[in-house]
Amino acid sequence: MSEFPASVEEMVFEIMDKCKFVFYPEQRFDLFLNCSKNEIFALLFVYRQKQVNMSEIAEYMNIPLNTVTGVISRLEKKHLVRRERSDQDKRVVTISLSEKGTDFMYHEMMELGNYFTRVMAAFSEEEKRTLFGMADKIFAVLNQREKTGEKPKEKKVRKIAIE
Repeated sequence: MSEFPASVEEMVFEIMDKCKFVFYPEQRFDLFLNCSKNEIFALLFVYRQKQVNMSEIAEYMNIPLNTVTGVISRLEKKHLVRRERSDQDKRVVTISLSEKGTDFMYHEMMELGNYFTRVMAAFSEEEKRTLFGMADKIFAVLNQREKTGEKPKEKKVRKIAIE
């Protein structure tokens, strides 16, 4: 963005043009290839927590439990996670990474770390502080809706095929 765009619309399109590799799998890094957004967030959550139940995933991702069930089923078909009944309460199903899932996440996290390290190496310490300060401010503004009670626009219901 060498020159300041004349309108918000122009600014949005300029940013989108520069970031389009994020939205097109064939143009981005091979990270999490063949995984949906929900699958990626579920994998990251299970990776960080080691063992979780379905309700914890639903709460973390802010999606319905039946959606989590579909996400975990797809990850289970890919052999990335495993479901196990709790010894204490047979009604509770715990989710953890399978051996393949652990290897997959290790590889993906190493790749993410490499990209992050390369990007951060291009910044001075002052630029890093500024970048993270700006990111905090952006997320605060975007999350402000929750604090003010502003309701998001109603989403249209999409019907998806369940495998």
